[in-house]
Amino acid sequence: MKRLFDFSNVSLEQLIIHKVGNKLRDEGIFLSPSIYDMKDGNVEELLLKYFLSSFKEKVFYKFSHETDIHLNELYMYVSSIFIDPEQFYEQSVNILKHLYEKSSHPQIKGGEFYMAYFKDCIINEQRADGIGIFKTEKKETYLKITKYADEFMIGSDKGINVKKLDKGCIIFNVNSADGYRVAIVDAINKGDKEALYWKDEFLRVTNVQDEYFHTENCLQVCRDFAENIYGQVYQADKKDQVVFVNEAVAYFDKHNEFHLDQFVQEVVKEPELIEQFIEHKQNYESNQGFVAAEGFSISNPAVKSVKKKFRNLIKLDTEIEIKIKNPTTEAGKMQNIERGFDEETGMHFYKVYFNEEE
Repeated sequence: MKRLFDFSNVSLEQLIIHKVGNKLRDEGIFLSPSIYDMKDGNVEELLLKYFLSSFKEKVFYKFSHETDIHLNELYMYVSSIFIDPEQFYEQSVNILKHLYEKSSHPQIKGGEFYMAYFKDCIINEQRADGIGIFKTEKKETYLKITKYADEFMIGSDKGINVKKLDKGCIIFNVNSADGYRVAIVDAINKGDKEALYWKDEFLRVTNVQDEYFHTENCLQVCRDFAENIYGQVYQADKKDQVVFVNEAVAYFDKHNEFHLDQFVQEVVKEPELIEQFIEHKQNYESNQGFVAAEGFSISNPAVKSVKKKFRNLIKLDTEIEIKIKNPTTEAGKMQNIERGFDEETGMHFYKVYFNEEE
């Protein structure tokens, strides 16, 4: 399986540490006088772990602007560094000030601002330099054990957990004319409105619509269709919704290429549903601002990632959940679950067939 990015041989060439506050509270910024002098190899190893280990998502973004990419501030600042790495400190100050201007939501926390220059990153099997921008917003409390004479003293201290990056991005020096390629981490307040400032206001990036993006997006369309059209409009029960989604996943598992006409014939099947699915897919992608794709190469890493997120659960209002494990691996497995209605109790029921308990 091709790895989309690889940091196994990366080196940290330059590092600067500033501090940024909340503009609404007029907390200001703090500038380090010079680039950090990396003398301790152990510290460099820890920093690399802190900066890089959280980048596990395979989704890529690129800098964008409504009219001209050259009006995107971050795009211009990092371009100056890639052209002349001697501008690293100067542009780090510009980027810090730009982040401060965007830090005006009352829930945004101040913290340390790091900017790093990496060499020997691998992205899509291509070697490239990278610029990392990171922010620490959360400190954790640790126990601190010290020994005095013949006894131990227990205290506490606050520090950074190197396994948990709060906010970060790495800009890879590839596809410069198309806004570079950008990987993002945003662990704090994920999904909340105040968190959008990092991706949408500070970076101003948009999705790269590659094979990974199209594969993930199309599977999300399938799940959304199962829940909101197949389930609500056609009154399909939860079991049939799970069957539909997993037949869609099975299609992606066994094909290298996605073709819409072939997909609807193999998975959706019924003519009326096919028409509804195509319309729903077009509306979904239009509302998301995506370019609709009727054919693309299927990304196996994207299929694997989505399968982990899809929970094959039938949730009941009696606080009982039925989990169907790997329903695409064995033909007819879903036939072992039967849905019905009991007139005496006035309740729906599921009947589950099995040979023996495990």
